[in-house]
Amino acid sequence: MTRNNNININFNIKATVLIAAFAVSASLASDNNNKTVTLSFVDSAMVNDTIIRLGDIAKIDCGDAALASAFRAFSVGEAAPAGYSRFVNSEDLVSFNIRRSFKGVNVVAANQKRVKVASDYRTVTIGEFEEAIRKYAAERLEWGTGEWSLTVVNPESSYKIGRGGDIGVEVSGIDNPRAKGGVRLTLTLRCGSRVSRIPVACKIFVKTAVLVSARPIQRGEELTEENTMVQLTDITSFAYTPLTKLPKAGTATTLRFVPMGGILHDKALRAIPLVARGDQVRIHYIGERVRISVLGTARDNGGNGERVWVENLQTGKLIRATVSGKGSVVVHQEGEKS
Repeated sequence: MTRNNNININFNIKATVLIAAFAVSASLASDNNNKTVTLSFVDSAMVNDTIIRLGDIAKIDCGDAALASAFRAFSVGEAAPAGYSRFVNSEDLVSFNIRRSFKGVNVVAANQKRVKVASDYRTVTIGEFEEAIRKYAAERLEWGTGEWSLTVVNPESSYKIGRGGDIGVEVSGIDNPRAKGGVRLTLTLRCGSRVSRIPVACKIFVKTAVLVSARPIQRGEELTEENTMVQLTDITSFAYTPLTKLPKAGTATTLRFVPMGGILHDKALRAIPLVARGDQVRIHYIGERVRISVLGTARDNGGNGERVWVENLQTGKLIRATVSGKGSVVVHQEGEKS
């Protein structure tokens, strides 16, 4: 009886082991089947993104849904710019990229193709974005309301950009808040992950109140209320920064003849020297603990803040000093002496 029981037990154990082995074998076979991926490449494809993914150019057959998803998302490379195309060699792609990235997976290429991948696009004109361009200019320019206007020179220029949903628009290029005349801007369009930068030619017209000559002004003549006036003037093509008010009395004269109606600007003026050659000046020595004031004679002409040579009348020495006011110069402790 005991012997029969042992036989039955052994038989049951063997049967259980065989069943388990069969199950493991079936499971392994199932795993191997799931790790086989078959790729069927298309002749051509259209891509909206900047990246070409494997799912864009091949049909992917795989029993493992997660693995199939990973294959579809696999990056093949950069897409061509909007409106252009590039080719992908499927044989090189499988051999050198996919199999190395998915080790342990049986990758089967059902066919070999030189796949043409075009980038989808839409055509836009600069004129479509004039409102955004004008808004940007209004935010950046410091000209007063009604003093300026902007014209887009090339509104009909067309460009290809990526096709997709909403387009993000940015404008840049105005660094000088007093910009006028010809200005070159950059229109940046974002469509998904695609970015297009488009040059925009503009002209900013400016008409504002500036200081002009009320009559002909001779060279060396000081500007006064009698010989100048403020007038609304088109300064779009004016090369300099015009004056908008009279300089402080006694500070500047004209460098050259100015005809009636001429626009006045800082480059046309010369500062009236606060110290003239031969003038007697007061020299102020300023040190850490010492402040001394002596008389001297100017050897140069100089305006406020300019450095001139002066002679100390007590010692006869020449000293480099900074003009600080009418008939006044300053020498700091580090001042240069001869």
